[in-house]
Amino acid sequence: MVSLDVPAGTPIDSLLTGVLRALRGMLLAACAACTACHARASPEDCQAMTEHYLDLAVRETPQAAAMSSAQSAAVRDVEQGLKRAVPGYRLVQDHCEALTRAEVSCALGADATRTWEGCVHPVDAR
Repeated sequence: MVSLDVPAGTPIDSLLTGVLRALRGMLLAACAACTACHARASPEDCQAMTEHYLDLAVRETPQAAAMSSAQSAAVRDVEQGLKRAVPGYRLVQDHCEALTRAEVSCALGADATRTWEGCVHPVDAR
């Protein structure tokens, strides 16, 4: 640590104290921002992502608007099995802790399965 022999109570002492406080505040803010950028997904996030993806898949099914709720549920069950072949979907289910908050936000805001898939990046591509 740098030590400056500045008499306490002098104008320069007050200035240095203020500068050091400001720098400490900026450093703490930068650390908090970095932590938020690299925060990880929770199991609840991954469940919400999975549900949203399946909802999108059902909605994209031909004739979706004409399906009954029972038909939609059946299509959802089929899609759930089929989507295990999609790397991003499998990552969300099998390695939730590897996902970032940015991927979660992107996927939950997606309006199509292709967009959702573009939000989630396989572990080997990180």
